[in-house]
Amino acid sequence: MGPVTVINGDIKASRKLKQMERYEWQLFMKSTFVQLNEQYADLIEAPFMITKGDEFQGVIRNLADVNKIICKIEQLIYPLQVRFGVGYGAIHKMGSKIPIEMDGPAFHRAAAALHLAKQKKRYVWFDTQNPSFDLAINTIYLLIFAIKSKWSKNSFTRYWKYKEMGTYEKVANSEAVSPQAVWDTLHHARAIEVIEAENMVEKMLKERAREMHSEGNS
Repeated sequence: MGPVTVINGDIKASRKLKQMERYEWQLFMKSTFVQLNEQYADLIEAPFMITKGDEFQGVIRNLADVNKIICKIEQLIYPLQVRFGVGYGAIHKMGSKIPIEMDGPAFHRAAAALHLAKQKKRYVWFDTQNPSFDLAINTIYLLIFAIKSKWSKNSFTRYWKYKEMGTYEKVANSEAVSPQAVWDTLHHARAIEVIEAENMVEKMLKERAREMHSEGNS
């Protein structure tokens, strides 16, 4: 098969949680991935699952869908924070349909990317074997998460609703508030700029995937 994308994740600062809290959050994570795997079954090559304690892994078919998956995990797992390592390339299935029984360059790159994300205290780190592209994507994500780090729960909620519904009016109706109140929240949080940056990331990922396909690069 052609190149795919492996996403490794790690719950940020999870070791600071008390043992009972960790147990509860691990159950929460499991239910999160059940929902994610069902909702995005058409995008997923190997289901997302917990690999150990506070880490998880999954494989998606298209590089262009990485941001969609990352944003959905961020939403489903809130208020927990996650670091992501993204590796693009070939995988070896060895007859299995679950990621922990697979191997290949994409897995090694995702593991190395997650290690760098932790080391550099970043939320997202890409390794697609194109240094200039990876630098651009990683820098955009650095800025996106710098903005998000200042958000309240209300900012996140209205950002997710706006992305889904598309207008201030629809979000306002869902909360029985004025469109102006929604506008104020999103603009104060710079959420519209974040969405524009995410849209640019998705365009860049589509172009990179097209380039990799034409190069026949693994």
